[in-house]
Amino acid sequence: MYLIPLPSKITVQNGLFLIDHSTAIVLDEAQDDHDLETAKLLQQEIKKVIAITLPIKKVLPNATQLNENCIYFRQDDMESKSSKEAYSLTVKPNKITIVASSNRGFLYGAATLIQLCKISRGEISCVDIVDEPSYSNRGYMLDVSRGRVPTMESLKALVDRLALYKINQLQLYMENCLRLDGFEEIWSQTDPFTPEEILELDCYCNIRGVELVPCVATFGHLYDLLRSESFGKYREMDNGPGETFTWYNRMRYHILNVADPESFTLIKGILDQYLPLFRSDKINICCDETYDLGKGKSACLSQEMDYGEMYLFYVNQLVSYLQSKGKEVMIWGDIIKSHPEHLGNLNAQVTCLNWYYDYGANEETVKIFSDKGLKQYVCPSVSGYSRLVNAYDMSFTNIREMAKLGDQYHADGFLNTDWGDCGHINMPALAIPGMIYGAAQGWNVKDDREFKVIDQAISLVEYGDHKESLVGLLRELSHQDIIIFNNLAFFRDYKVYNQTYTDCGICLYDKAKEEMMKVSENQLKTAVTRCAEIFNYLKQNNIGSYADRQEEMLEYYLAARGVALMQELTLVIKEREYGQNVRPLDAPYELAGKLEYWLMDYCEAWRTGSRESELHRIKEFIGQICFILRKYDSKNHN
Repeated sequence: MYLIPLPSKITVQNGLFLIDHSTAIVLDEAQDDHDLETAKLLQQEIKKVIAITLPIKKVLPNATQLNENCIYFRQDDMESKSSKEAYSLTVKPNKITIVASSNRGFLYGAATLIQLCKISRGEISCVDIVDEPSYSNRGYMLDVSRGRVPTMESLKALVDRLALYKINQLQLYMENCLRLDGFEEIWSQTDPFTPEEILELDCYCNIRGVELVPCVATFGHLYDLLRSESFGKYREMDNGPGETFTWYNRMRYHILNVADPESFTLIKGILDQYLPLFRSDKINICCDETYDLGKGKSACLSQEMDYGEMYLFYVNQLVSYLQSKGKEVMIWGDIIKSHPEHLGNLNAQVTCLNWYYDYGANEETVKIFSDKGLKQYVCPSVSGYSRLVNAYDMSFTNIREMAKLGDQYHADGFLNTDWGDCGHINMPALAIPGMIYGAAQGWNVKDDREFKVIDQAISLVEYGDHKESLVGLLRELSHQDIIIFNNLAFFRDYKVYNQTYTDCGICLYDKAKEEMMKVSENQLKTAVTRCAEIFNYLKQNNIGSYADRQEEMLEYYLAARGVALMQELTLVIKEREYGQNVRPLDAPYELAGKLEYWLMDYCEAWRTGSRESELHRIKEFIGQICFILRKYDSKNHN
C-alpha cells in the first residue's frame, strides 16, 4: 500500500466505501474547534480529489445519522496506546470511523484517509488501520536567513503539508529576518517578518497541530549583527578572514566575544523580543560552528579555560536565563560533541540537536549523547544546500540511518533540516520529497521499503502522478548535478574577490578546481543531454496541467535547465581557465546569454513563493559569471 508515512498496522478487508454527495463528515459531540478545523481540512482535500464538498455535522453519540453513509470522528481514551497521537481508522462499506483521544490523533487519522481517497479517487477499499508514531517529536527546520525569506502564503502551505504528513514541529532558522526594535540596520535589507506575521503563523501552526519553535542564532553565524556599525564591537575578531561578503564568509565567521559580559546582555535583549511571539515552551538557540572562539578578543579567557570550557561558560549562562523564563532549551550538538570531556558540564536539561548530513551515520554518531544521559534529537538533512537539485540518494540514506540510530538509542525527537547555503539557490519544491521521506521515517522507523517504492508512493500520493514517475525523474536529475553550484561559487569567489578559503588545512578553491578538472568532458556532456531528456519527460507528465501544481513543476523545469547550464559552464572553465583539451558545447558569449535567460525565469519563480530578500545576490553571481564568459570571448577577438 502506497501510504506515507506507512501506518503501524494495516489489515485489508473486503468491500468498498464509495464517497458521494450523500456522504457527511460527522463530529462527535465532544469534538472541539481544532477537530472542526481538521474536518474542514478533510472536506477541502476530498473536494480537490473528486470535486464533491461533503457537509460537516455534529451529533449526539446515539444519533441515527451514525448508521448512515458517513465519516465519523469518535472520541475514545485509547488507553492501550502509549501515544496521545495514536488513532485508528476503520473503513467499512457503509461507514468510515476515525477513533482518537486527541486533536492530533484525529488530524493524523484524517491525513491517512485523505491519502486513501487520493489513491482510489474516492472508492476506498475496506481496511482496519491502527497507528501511532515512533518519535513523539517530529520536526522540520527551514532556513529563512541565508537568502530566501518565504511569503506568508507559502509558509502556510508548508504547514498544511507538514500536518498532512504527520510532522508536529516547525523551526524557522533566523539570524536577521525578524523586525526587532533597535536592530533596524540588521533587518532593513532582508525583507523580514514582522512580529505580527510570526504571531499569525504561530496561530496557524497551532490549528494544524504543528508546534512553531523559535530557532535563533545566538553565538555564531551572526554576520549581519556583528558587521554592523552599532554592534560590531561585540564580535570576536575585529579583522581577518571574512571581511568581504561571500556566501562562505557569511557562514564561516562572526561569533560573539564571550569575554565581554555585554555580549550576553545583547543576546538576552534579542531573545526577549522573540519569546513572546511563540506559544511553544521550546527554543533552539543554535550555538553551532563557533570556529573562532578564543582566537580574538576572548583569548584572555583561553589562558584560563580550554575551548570546551569557554563554550559552556557562555552557553550555560544563556540556558539558565531561558530556563528562568520556563523554556526548554535546544542547541546544535556539534561543538559539545567534539569536546566530549565536557559533556557532563552541559546543563542536563538541554536537548542536543545531533546533526549529521552525510552517508555513513554510525552508532558513535548518536551513542555519545545517550551514554551521558543527555536528551537529543537526531537531525538529518534534505541535502539541498549549495546545490540546485537535492542529493536525494544521500538525503534518503541519511534520513533512514539517523532515524534508526535515534530509535535504537531512544532519542527524544527527529528533526529534518533544510539549509540555505549559497544564497538558498535551491528551490523550495525540490525539498518536498526529502521532507516527506523524513516525515515517513519520523513516524514509522520500521518502514524499510526500497527508495524506488518510496519515490513511487510520493509521486502518487503527493503529486497525483498515476504514472508514479515524477520523483524518480527528480532523483535521476540529481545524478546529473556533477559539478554543483557550490563549486562554481568557489570559482567566482576566487576570480572576482581573490578568496580561496582554508578549512582544516584544505584550500576549498583548490578542492573545487580539482573536482572540475577531474570530471571528464564526456561525463559533463552526457549529463547535459540527460538533463534535456529529463526536462522533456517532466513536460510530458500530466501534473503540469494541474493548476495547483504548476508553480512546483516550473521549479523542476528550472532545475533541469540550471543543472545543464552548470555542467556547460564547467566545460568552458576547464578549457579557458584550466587549459584542458575539451570542446565546450557553446561559445562563452552564447552560454552567457543562456544563463541570463535562465536567471530571468528563476527570478520569476523565486518571487512567486518568496520575498525579494537576497535574490540580488543570485543575480549578482550570474552577472559576474557572464562577465567572465564575455571576457573570454573578448580575449579571442583581440
